[in-house]
Amino acid sequence: MKILHLIIDHQVIERTLGVYEKVFGRCNDVLFFGSPVFKHLHKYKGSPVVLKNQGMKIGKKFDFSGYTHIIAHYLTMDMIDFIKSAPMNIHVCWEVYGADLYNQFLVPNGFELFYTDPIKYSKYRVFRRRLPFLFKLALEIKGHKYQFDFQINKQFNYISQRINSIQHGCYYDAVFIEQYASKKIHSYEVFNYSLSEVLGNLKETPFFDGDTIMVGNSASYSNNHLYVLNLLKEMELNNKLRFILVMSYGGSKQYVSEVENAYNSFFPQKVEVLTDYLPLRLYNRLFLSVKSMIMSAWRQESIGTIIMGFYLGIKIFMSEKSPLYKWFVDCGFKVFAIETAKGEDLDTPLLLKDKQQNRKLVLERYNEERIMRSLKENIVD
Repeated sequence: MKILHLIIDHQVIERTLGVYEKVFGRCNDVLFFGSPVFKHLHKYKGSPVVLKNQGMKIGKKFDFSGYTHIIAHYLTMDMIDFIKSAPMNIHVCWEVYGADLYNQFLVPNGFELFYTDPIKYSKYRVFRRRLPFLFKLALEIKGHKYQFDFQINKQFNYISQRINSIQHGCYYDAVFIEQYASKKIHSYEVFNYSLSEVLGNLKETPFFDGDTIMVGNSASYSNNHLYVLNLLKEMELNNKLRFILVMSYGGSKQYVSEVENAYNSFFPQKVEVLTDYLPLRLYNRLFLSVKSMIMSAWRQESIGTIIMGFYLGIKIFMSEKSPLYKWFVDCGFKVFAIETAKGEDLDTPLLLKDKQQNRKLVLERYNEERIMRSLKENIVD
């Protein structure tokens, strides 16, 4: 067995590859896609690099001999172009991260992802809205390939037919791909976060009841902060409740400012907005004051943060629009839809038995041994 891992500069990828080394030692090669300016990669930053728009060119001259598997961790268009040159006897696997499926392929096919249109915050918003075809054409001319829906769908059609398996953190990710491909594709669950690493010194901490509502875990437009605010406005909330908005990355300065002003205008003196990147140790300390967490993305997003909340006994609210919400319900977690919640629900902690059930499920589903076993069972010669 020999695995070729196609990766980007993502914060979890080195943890992921570390698990593969434990399971399939000395059977892993890495090919990096993107600009060789690394933010997260350390151990693997010396890997061969495929620059933007070079996927097809590199694929045509790449020596695929000896490889039995290709695993794309966060699938990009350049990875698809590269895979087109791989012999058909090589098993191709897509590990779905989230945006690589939903933002890249499902949104152009009508999937509703954003409460607030991201174009609103674009430097070229007038051009993009009034002359969308010309704007996309200009991007194509500048070297930004795959701007038009027919091009995107051609890539999606190819890869959905070519892949042999799907790794997912939410089963409905695989369902969407299967629906597009009109066929069943072997899929299995993976989890890229070691619980001990994610929880840090909060592992085995006793349950607690905070006094703060945490809204979102980043400034990504798909966190839908203003959607949450409109729902909160309709609730009768305890005057003592406070809100934390974690907006350390993603989105734009304009979006962060708009969200901050909107929350402050409705909850004066009760909102703390965090815009600086926090080390894991400090980020984890936030959870000690959190009573309820509202994660209102309409796609699979923020899995690590939500699982931490489950483990710590925090009451989790998600959007019923989210396939990840449906998945957690299927798995047996005690989780709530923000659309049907009342103010008293946000202020009332989970029952002890529900906290215990959520922690038990986290320990059963997201331990490293289970993930390693899943890889052994599903990645075979």
